[in-house]
Amino acid sequence: MNTYSTTNSVHYYEINTQRQASPVTVLNYFEETAIRQSEECGCGIDRLMDKGLIWVLTNWSVRMNRYPGWMENVLVETRVLKFERFYAFRNFTIRNEKNSILGSAFSRWILYDIHRNRPVRVPSEIAEAFMVNGGRDNQSNSITLPEVEVADSYGPGLEFRVRLSDIDTYNHVNNTRYVEWILEAVPFKIHQEFYPASLEISYRKETVYGAYVLSETRQEPEVSGTLKIYHRIRDKAAGAELARAVTVWKKVQAE
Repeated sequence: MNTYSTTNSVHYYEINTQRQASPVTVLNYFEETAIRQSEECGCGIDRLMDKGLIWVLTNWSVRMNRYPGWMENVLVETRVLKFERFYAFRNFTIRNEKNSILGSAFSRWILYDIHRNRPVRVPSEIAEAFMVNGGRDNQSNSITLPEVEVADSYGPGLEFRVRLSDIDTYNHVNNTRYVEWILEAVPFKIHQEFYPASLEISYRKETVYGAYVLSETRQEPEVSGTLKIYHRIRDKAAGAELARAVTVWKKVQAE
């Protein structure tokens, strides 16, 4: 089963002040669709955990034309593009009821052995279950992700404490929490006048429950109704970089 889709209706608790689904909501739709496909293919969370394996997200690359509104019905589709060594590459699309594409995303994941604390090569049975590469570890036509840009310097960071609600089933901070920290550090005025049209994020190092993190930003001047913002998440105590990102914001057009 190479391609899989789910339908979602945007709930009130998932919207922002513009009554649109938030970027985190859309990422949650994407991740839920990927997890459901894995379950359908017999490679779900419990099956992998029995073998001491988990999927760890390393990158999101998201482009949005617009965000779905409150009570709007959307179709989310995902496809596993390729397995290569210990990597998996997935893409996603989100469409409205008229089949118009609202946005798309690309992601990279690592298969990780939690007992040996290291990445492991994707087994052929997983590739076969997803009908990818003919069940082989195919390194031809390798997919390369560009490095997420880094600013020369960042402003003072906004501080967050890692809460219990930030932790997922693997006892790691869920990847969307980093996006929440990134967006929270963007001034409210920008959220009111612009929308995040693209997001590039690279996850560098994990953090744990109870730790304190800093969400730092560097904003470039507005050009033709577009803003570019560099982001960095750091561990407050150790100073280690946990994630880096770039968002591009476009001016909201009056209706």
